[in-house]
Amino acid sequence: MTGFRAEITIESIGRRGDGVATVGGGIVHVPATAPGDRVTVALTETGPGRFRGRLLEVLEAGPDRRAPPCRHFGECGGCALQHLAPEAYGAWKMDMLRGLLARNGLDGATVEPLHASSPGSRRRATFAIRRRRGDAVVGFNERHSHRVVGLAVCPVVLPEIAALIAPLRVWAETALQVGDRADTHVAMTDSGLDLLVRTSARLGGAGRDALVDLLARENLARVARAHPKQDGAEVLAEARPVRAVYDGFPVALAPGAFAQATADGEAALTGFAVEAAEGAASAFDLFCGSGAFALPLAGRGRSVLAADIDKAAIANLGAAARRAGLAKLHTEPRNLMRRPVPAHELAGADFVVFDPPRAGAKAQAAEIAASGVPVVVAVSCDPGTFMRDARILVDGGYRLTRLRPVDQFLWSPHLELAARFDFAG
Repeated sequence: MTGFRAEITIESIGRRGDGVATVGGGIVHVPATAPGDRVTVALTETGPGRFRGRLLEVLEAGPDRRAPPCRHFGECGGCALQHLAPEAYGAWKMDMLRGLLARNGLDGATVEPLHASSPGSRRRATFAIRRRRGDAVVGFNERHSHRVVGLAVCPVVLPEIAALIAPLRVWAETALQVGDRADTHVAMTDSGLDLLVRTSARLGGAGRDALVDLLARENLARVARAHPKQDGAEVLAEARPVRAVYDGFPVALAPGAFAQATADGEAALTGFAVEAAEGAASAFDLFCGSGAFALPLAGRGRSVLAADIDKAAIANLGAAARRAGLAKLHTEPRNLMRRPVPAHELAGADFVVFDPPRAGAKAQAAEIAASGVPVVVAVSCDPGTFMRDARILVDGGYRLTRLRPVDQFLWSPHLELAARFDFAG
């Protein structure tokens, strides 16, 4: 069934940020709607008794609806919840979290208030570029589509990153052929803006030169390019060494290196881990990346073993530790998904922090659960896989005692978590 029109009232917001209503015994998900909205929608059936609604008209606004702050909202897929009043938005995220905890038998912990990053604070973004006949578009994909929505503004990212959209468009019109695509990873580092262009398109001398010119004209720290199906990146120009500084310790960053989405979000997560490690003499930092946890932990005199699959990040972290004289910070390149650190090695430590990718760390969580390490901090960018891994720890004798929700991806359904587990035997 496609194109059927209906007048419905939105009852709640689903886990992906869409308004949810019932019609004829079926469930309808409608983007950009809020509870209490009475709307007209065009329905498309997505499964038995399930429909996606395209918003046609808001007949009557619900009490939590507000005017979105971005003119691209509704077309651009980068945000899902700009139309929701701030209080309702925060309450929705916390309700979703509490519901997940309750359903997984993990609702006995102290849950801190939502730590929310402010608009204009996101320090990394990946803009999609498509070269069209006559021009180029730079922005984010439309929701449920590969169509790139061209942006003029973006209230989510740092102003310095938003200011790069127009110059990237000019570069694409110069360097790319009609039909070419590219992804541009832009990150604000402690050295300035770092730009990585991923594309399978052939960049001739003019295209490469235009990227180098962009570095000088926009005061970028570095420009690099990479092929989407190949490892590594080629640095085209570097105005100054690109670094992050963690607790006063500088560490070099490879092009496209991972960083938390906002500076204050990173501070909330690392502060939680450092506080939980109070009194610990030895620690493991698993899925350590460039050392956002390892360096503050080692800088306070602890013996730290930091492991990650990213060999460049591990090499840079090791070099940073040597420069800083942190002799008790040891690094290991290791695929923790395939080769988790075993329980008997973890057992000698006082503290473990692990911050896996979105898929979570099922195998590593099982080893931690069997280790009996007194205090464990789990950091997660996916509440669903966090619940699975947390359940493994609790079933292994740990107690979830404290949880800090961190909202780094404003106006999206995403939520970061930092959680403390104490071994109860």
